[in-house]
Amino acid sequence: MGPVLAGAPNEVLEALADGVSWWLEAIAKTFEGHEALFFALADSILRVDFQDGIDSDEPVARAINHPVGHITEALLRWWYRRSLEDRQGLPDNLRPIFTQLCSTQVDKFRHGRVLLAAHVIALFRVDHEWATQHLLPLFDWKYSEAEARSAWEGFLWSPRLYRPLMEAIKPAFLETARHYAAFGKHGGQYASLLTFAALDPGDTFTRAELADATRALPPDGLRDAAQALVRALEGTDAQRVDYWRNRVAPYLQTIWPKTRDKISPAIAESLGRLCVAAQDTFPEALELLRPWLQPIAHPDYLVHRLHEANLCGKFPQAALDLLRLMIGPQTQWPPADLGACLKAIRDAAPEVEGDERYRSLMVYLRQHGRK
Repeated sequence: MGPVLAGAPNEVLEALADGVSWWLEAIAKTFEGHEALFFALADSILRVDFQDGIDSDEPVARAINHPVGHITEALLRWWYRRSLEDRQGLPDNLRPIFTQLCSTQVDKFRHGRVLLAAHVIALFRVDHEWATQHLLPLFDWKYSEAEARSAWEGFLWSPRLYRPLMEAIKPAFLETARHYAAFGKHGGQYASLLTFAALDPGDTFTRAELADATRALPPDGLRDAAQALVRALEGTDAQRVDYWRNRVAPYLQTIWPKTRDKISPAIAESLGRLCVAAQDTFPEALELLRPWLQPIAHPDYLVHRLHEANLCGKFPQAALDLLRLMIGPQTQWPPADLGACLKAIRDAAPEVEGDERYRSLMVYLRQHGRK
């Protein structure tokens, strides 16, 4: 099929651009020989004058469904077939095409730039000089907000924390916190990446830089950051106490915002889960996070995790405290495990029957026909 398409008139290839580009992407990992035809067809598609323009909404979705994006992905798939090594450089037949795609003077190539940004770690490792000159400037908000948003969307599609790259784009990475609202569903990816960077800053970031970027996150971003803390702590298993005391607690003390102006029920729920995830350091976590906790509408999952972790019997006073902080007038219906939690608390500390916190929760249960 390759020779037939390569000999087709330009107007025919333009009419078939979408199908041909899909086909090249599909065979890029498997075809044998005919590399000259593969690159000639890729070049022909990139020369097509597409009239659909550039839409700043959903740049990743548009890129992966556009012929320029298909060709960029096809070239990347062909490249990944090689044995890649750090600093080996891009192949001579690929470097000029990727350089062309990085030209911000050509709007249609932004679809390709989004996908190159998604693979920036591999490109940076294999050809540090090329990536530094042509690809990394696209992440700079001062260079172009539209280009930076597209580049970060591409990277945040499937991000990884690679320290040398973070060092190279550090100012742009920290500045991205102030553009969180532009990313839609990928905003959470950025907040998570920022949080994981802050949990282990190494020599790349100072705590002041990380604290400033975290403060710049809107409430939704802080919720995503809190959820990242929960995932990080829950993933430590046997080292959970050490991870809490050496990573999470210092993060909360030095990087998490000190002011409560962005507090929300969603953030409170995530931080409540963080308290539960602390397990053996549950009382410490509760004391540290208390200012951010408040009643939420649907605490069912939080109470279930509290009950499941057997913290009510182990730390009855702290567990009662958490329940009283998270359940209030805003709570629409008693969590299914609330009665079991209160029973475990009373069994471990019978004196709580005279405690106002315990009595008010029991009244709340009875008012809703629960015992």
